[in-house]
Amino acid sequence: MQAGHGGMMPQAAQQQLFQQLHPVANQILQVFLENKSEESTNAFTMFLLNFTFSDNTMMSSTLSNQTEIVVKGRALEAFAHWVQTKSRDLDQMVPLAQAGMNFVAERLQNCKRQLQQESFQSDAKGVLAEFVYSIVVNMLGGDSACLANALAGIVSAQEESLQVTDQPAAFISLLVRKLEEIQAKVSKVVMELYNDSNFFAIEDSKSLLMQFFRYYTVQTKSGRLEVHESCTDSGFVDSPFRVKLVDSFGHLMELLEHLEDICFKNGHDVVLGVDFEGVKLCRAGELCLIQMTCSDDPRTVYVLDIYSLGHRAFSLATSHGLTLKSILEDRAIRKVWFDPRNDVDALYHQFGIMPEAIFDLQLAEVADRRARGLPVQYVQGLQKCLNNCPSLDSEQKNFADKINKLGKQLFEPNCGGDYEIFRRRPLHPVILVYSAHDSRYMLLLYQHYLGAIPQEWVQRVLDGGDQRARWCLHVEYVVPNSDAPDF
Repeated sequence: MQAGHGGMMPQAAQQQLFQQLHPVANQILQVFLENKSEESTNAFTMFLLNFTFSDNTMMSSTLSNQTEIVVKGRALEAFAHWVQTKSRDLDQMVPLAQAGMNFVAERLQNCKRQLQQESFQSDAKGVLAEFVYSIVVNMLGGDSACLANALAGIVSAQEESLQVTDQPAAFISLLVRKLEEIQAKVSKVVMELYNDSNFFAIEDSKSLLMQFFRYYTVQTKSGRLEVHESCTDSGFVDSPFRVKLVDSFGHLMELLEHLEDICFKNGHDVVLGVDFEGVKLCRAGELCLIQMTCSDDPRTVYVLDIYSLGHRAFSLATSHGLTLKSILEDRAIRKVWFDPRNDVDALYHQFGIMPEAIFDLQLAEVADRRARGLPVQYVQGLQKCLNNCPSLDSEQKNFADKINKLGKQLFEPNCGGDYEIFRRRPLHPVILVYSAHDSRYMLLLYQHYLGAIPQEWVQRVLDGGDQRARWCLHVEYVVPNSDAPDF
């Protein structure tokens, strides 16, 4: 059951509970946002009063039945949800800003001019802080004044913020990401409080609060999934298997800007590992997730939540016009896929996108055997290719097999699963890791096959990959077979 809001209680009881919760809300805002606003305090208190937790309890029963430390944890959990509602409201304005929200664009332009005029005369950071506060209150309302003040302080302290003040969508995206970091910071504290009070075990609270995190690491030896507040956390930076969940336009904009930098400032030398997941994926099976690994940092897998973002995920553009659609269709950017037929069938028929420059790893494996003079009748699956890859050690191969089985137990009907799990939010931890893992070693396999097959086979694999992508052009859907094609 998802957390939400409960039914109405008698007015007298509601007023009494409001008075009890008001100082709690006020303290939380002062500690975590480092400022206070009566309007924000009242708004959060009402949210806290009406909030229903995932176990179907409310703060009224928590106050009377739980210890002080649990009450604090519950209030902070509700605070994370409150910030999340504001973050989501702001996030919906990112694509709108790109389309032309006049009041945002005008304010950004005025701020830019004022900053340029006053940077040598007065406090430019103060000008930016006032601007951020004004923008957030305009977009989210006066009850968000505390959040506006916090964002003003955070953003004005970062020099790079000045560079996007004349780019409405990019600027709002930055604000969204900062709100999401606040959610993660609060959730970390909640996990500690629940664990210290034995209210929830650390793994249970982690599952409960996963929706507030965007940065994850996976320990393949133990199988543990760790959550991180930001990409600068040392545990995230040092991990060999990092996952970034992209389920907001704010984070999608950040990814697009990163891809723009590495693809066009480095002369198209970037290779992308790509994989999709969905509900029995094909033209009639919904595309839910896109996993992507970039050759500039193969330790990181980006998991794009297309189910949550919808069609606008492919049209959201950077200030220079780069979109996810244009990346997939750009012949100068090589995409490494493992049998793209069902994936592209979904992509083309659901979103009208035909990807180009596909290096199909499944065909590369066929090329490897044929180049060695072996007869090849059928293609091999990803797990077999991973098990046969000499670049992977036994621990990596064992984990690949383990997460493959765990994932299929959740979504494969023949294994007791249900494809609908790809539509459920927040994402199941195993589905997140399973999806990320499918893309994790694609670039490693790519390098392995590039070194194994003769050069003349590389272009044949590319041509075969593009031909396989055209599988989607069948008038009626055709289930891909396991025959090894001639290419």
